[in-house]
Amino acid sequence: MKKLRIFALASVMAATATTSMASAQDYAPLRDDDRMHSELLGASIAYLVDENCSSLHLRKLRLLNKAFSLRKHAMALGFTSKEVMAYVDSKSEQDRFRAIAEPILAKRGVNAGDEESYCAVGRAEIEKGSFAGSLLYER
Repeated sequence: MKKLRIFALASVMAATATTSMASAQDYAPLRDDDRMHSELLGASIAYLVDENCSSLHLRKLRLLNKAFSLRKHAMALGFTSKEVMAYVDSKSEQDRFRAIAEPILAKRGVNAGDEESYCAVGRAEIEKGSFAGSLLYER
């Protein structure tokens, strides 16, 4: 999960997890924000493809750029960097996004343990220009 934390960190580029945000456990406002949810979900999908398909990789600079933009968005909603990082660092939130992304991938044809199925879905995401696809490239 270290790689997922690194992805999550880059996905929002915030700060640390201790104070603010109602004991750092009230993530509902961030969960309920459409942009936060859709971009983190797209990044989760791209991450899972990257993790399971050896020919597709994350565009780290693009991910970083989008992360800065998403952090700015969250801060415009009134959250501090610390609050956003608490959300991103939360193991339960990381697990929640994985639990959302995996069935979406399965619905699109991914079979656990079948590398080519991840690659096919990743290539389709790239082709249609989705958020997840914009974060991937093929070597």
